[in-house]
Amino acid sequence: MTFDEQDATDAAAGGVTGPVAFRAPVRRRQPPEVADEREALEGWLDYFRTQVILALDGLPPDALRRRIPETGASLTGIVRHLTDLERTWLVERWGERGGRAVYAISYVDDSDEAFRVSDLDDPDTLVGDYQEVCEKGRDALAGAESLDDAVRDDRRGHIELRWILLNLITETARRAGQAQALREVLLAAAE
Repeated sequence: MTFDEQDATDAAAGGVTGPVAFRAPVRRRQPPEVADEREALEGWLDYFRTQVILALDGLPPDALRRRIPETGASLTGIVRHLTDLERTWLVERWGERGGRAVYAISYVDDSDEAFRVSDLDDPDTLVGDYQEVCEKGRDALAGAESLDDAVRDDRRGHIELRWILLNLITETARRAGQAQALREVLLAAAE
């Protein structure tokens, strides 16, 4: 029985008896088909952000936290990682225009740290945090005049906004694919 079928069975029996499934607070969207470069980049980033969140839809909290394999990523871990990534690049680096970013420990000492979540981490809160950071990133982007604008970076010298957006699109797309694959494994295990 799938998670959705179990929810329907529980509801028909007079109420939910198991964990309540996560409901994605976003709607499916399509990337822009005709747009200038900046609109296209921002549109594709938003598309992949949505794909990540939709991969969680209909799954119970314990499934969202489950690491596959046991040392691998979880769906909520992917969301947490992308939250850190967006905060680092768009909010701190771009939004503060090259000020010294406070890198999350996950990028310095423990590359796996961003993917770890505990049983106490609420999926709704993690997704809400991700959406809030994405909105702050959109606000930071709104002030940009050109994709050629650059910020100072301690390791790379100067980085153009175009590079930042392409980096975020690439990583978010990669994680959206990973999230979809994890979702399929979780759904198959529930049957």
